[in-house]
Amino acid sequence: MREVELTYIWKYHIYGFMKTTLNVRDDLYRKAKARAALQGKTLGRFLEESLERMLRDNPPDIESWSEWAQNLPTLSRSAVRDLEQAVAAPNFRAVDPEMWQ
Repeated sequence: MREVELTYIWKYHIYGFMKTTLNVRDDLYRKAKARAALQGKTLGRFLEESLERMLRDNPPDIESWSEWAQNLPTLSRSAVRDLEQAVAAPNFRAVDPEMWQ
């Protein structure tokens, strides 16, 4: 297994960037890296486009989606109030610059 770090721009994400680490089989990593190079793309861009295509071409099943939504946990009134207060706090969107280094 190989860890692959992806940093990409998520156009509608509040902070603009999302970074994650994936565990990818070595053979799959090599194939993806080679295919990306043949297309003149970075591995990160190639994987991003592959995920977009997979999500676009395989929409969620409506029944499973509604079932998933119905099974979401509910929050108590006090938990909702705490969450609303946290979101309304002036430092809610503050990001520690060291976090992005």
